[in-house]
Amino acid sequence: MRPPLVPLAWKNLTHDKVRFGLFASGIGFAVVLMGVQYGIMNAMLDSNTVLIERLKGDIVLINPNKASLLYREGVSRRRIAEAEGVAGVASAHPVFVEYSTAALRHTADDPAARTSTRRVRVIGVDPNADLLNLPGVSADEWRELNTPGTALYDRASRAHPDQARHPGESVFGKLAPGTRTELAGRDVRMVAGFEMGFDFGTDGSVVVSDRTFSEWVREPYYPTSPLAEADIGVVKLRPGADPHAIKAALQAKFAPGGDVLVLTRDELVSREKGFWWTNTPIGFAFGAGVLLGFVVGMVICYQILASDVADHLPEYATLKAIGYTNRYLSWVVLQEALILAVAGFAPGILVTFGTYLLLTVLTGLPMILTPARFALVLALTVVMCAASGLLAVSKVKKVDPADVF
Repeated sequence: MRPPLVPLAWKNLTHDKVRFGLFASGIGFAVVLMGVQYGIMNAMLDSNTVLIERLKGDIVLINPNKASLLYREGVSRRRIAEAEGVAGVASAHPVFVEYSTAALRHTADDPAARTSTRRVRVIGVDPNADLLNLPGVSADEWRELNTPGTALYDRASRAHPDQARHPGESVFGKLAPGTRTELAGRDVRMVAGFEMGFDFGTDGSVVVSDRTFSEWVREPYYPTSPLAEADIGVVKLRPGADPHAIKAALQAKFAPGGDVLVLTRDELVSREKGFWWTNTPIGFAFGAGVLLGFVVGMVICYQILASDVADHLPEYATLKAIGYTNRYLSWVVLQEALILAVAGFAPGILVTFGTYLLLTVLTGLPMILTPARFALVLALTVVMCAASGLLAVSKVKKVDPADVF
């Protein structure tokens, strides 16, 4: 009677508990290496899409030539207004974003204590339209933005590089309700804080009313038509409306002009991430890190399995001598590989998750272990160990009972 496969594979690995622990640690190291590299890559991509994900709308309108939010190409406000004529659309609103021409003066009262004025992302919206999801900002604080020269500030702006001497300060200085400073050279007062974070294009953000955006940021450069174009058109749907049907209707409406690209919010997120993936070293650098972790894990797993086969050559030869096939013995080795995958993944993913939490605190990057990312790291671990098992199987197939005995 043949012994059960899993117990044989399990006993081969665990007869020496200390050695098995070291085996699992080696696989866990590869899991951490892959998981952290993959996490940093996704955090960098995610940081550039936080604004899009905070938009309160199912469908967005942008200029087809706008490769990223960083670029100036806008969509006509007239076209945004036309979207309201499509059945199922409740309202359509412009959102203005400026990266390059606006700067926020350091908030220190003493000019000698101020660092250089830094560029800030300015987001202009109608305060009464409920276009942004900013937890912690009350309705009264939103209404206060209707007063020209007021702004909401980002508590998650890039931290001051010398936190030992400037604890809790951002690169813009101390930001708090009531703080007065200058935005684009004009006085501005901070009303309340929110958390959005920095990205590749900016050290932080401020949210202002569309009127303040026009007068403070755009009029010096576009005096005749400061708000003629919006960076994003946010389309809100009526309750129960089908987003896909309305998207198709909007696409049909704007197709003749070719000047409006209609996307769901998730599609715009994917488009933005795709830009940063293909136009910066993020994809190559951290993708290579994940690949390196995969290769390191394969080497470690192969060495473990090869040494285990070598240690048990007499046992494998005995099984062959009494009639067990190469296929059966190969399956035992592959099961050992899968056991190593599980044993190494469990501690490895826990360490990876802890590293995510630590790096989020230290860097401010949004490192999140989503179910999809968890599943991908698990799949990579299983494939890594299975591939190593297939390589180690060749040693089992070469075992000759006559040579051993």
